[in-house]
Amino acid sequence: MKSYRFLIILMLGVSFIQISGCKHEKPKIGILIHSYENARWTKDKDYLVENLTKEGADVMLEVANNDQQKQIAQAAEMIKNGVQVLIVIPINQDKAAPIVEMAHEANVKVIAYDRLINGCKLDYYITANSTRIGELQASYLTSLKPKGKYALICGSKHDDNSMKLFLGQMNILQPFMEKGDIQLVYSEFTEDWSPAEGALHANRLFDQNQDSITAIITGSDAIADGVLSVLKEKGLDGKVMVAGQDAELDNVKAIISGTQTCDILKPLKEMASTTAQLAVSLALEKPIKMKFSNESNGKALVKSILIDATVVNQNNIENTVIASGFHSAADLNK
Repeated sequence: MKSYRFLIILMLGVSFIQISGCKHEKPKIGILIHSYENARWTKDKDYLVENLTKEGADVMLEVANNDQQKQIAQAAEMIKNGVQVLIVIPINQDKAAPIVEMAHEANVKVIAYDRLINGCKLDYYITANSTRIGELQASYLTSLKPKGKYALICGSKHDDNSMKLFLGQMNILQPFMEKGDIQLVYSEFTEDWSPAEGALHANRLFDQNQDSITAIITGSDAIADGVLSVLKEKGLDGKVMVAGQDAELDNVKAIISGTQTCDILKPLKEMASTTAQLAVSLALEKPIKMKFSNESNGKALVKSILIDATVVNQNNIENTVIASGFHSAADLNK
């Protein structure tokens, strides 16, 4: 009888240990980053890893250096190694669907981060509200100069966010154009988000327009860098309004010096925090309490969270960029 009782106690003990072990198993979350071509992506990575670690996750991280096939191979390796949720910043939105399809075959959920993945049944999408960002850029510049010649050097033609930015910019500019107060003398999408593309299009803009340009709205700070270099060469730095996006350190310094007019501080911390919470909840199969809108990716309506950004200008740098911890006063004064 004593032996029987001992056996029961032993079995209960083993069961408790097994249950406890399962309960405390860390969720495995994979992050696939396209590249660190701009400083902001390093911040995204740091915020994502920090928040996922805080949520108790084991994090796998790979960077593809803008090689699409490499990113697909990295996804396959993570899935093979037991990842439960993938957070993906795709290189090409139209060629990343195999990652989602491969993940779903292994019952792995996929969250697209800041760039939608098209042509598949993507699970979730978290980003800044790009249409609103375009509106913020155009609203700030038109508040300063509601008349003149405006140009748009938009983001990459391979990124859906570029079209949303353009739509937001046009939402604001169209009424001014209809009144004849603003002429849109240039509007082109770039091949990528690089300074080289910004310089290329800025030179085309000035080749086509000998008269003075009032404002140039760009898709990103990297593109704005190329524009600013051309303006400097032509002796026009500080004379043409320039709007950027991403609040990169050098661009905020350019706002302080007066060569760039405004920028957009994207809510990277909030995006990363929201993404981490969602990823861990999915991995642990917890109820999702977040509110979603729907974004079409050409094949499905994707559950999405779009977070508002903030305009940055000479008068609010301390209350935006510095207060958020995105850049320090010391870095801006170097």
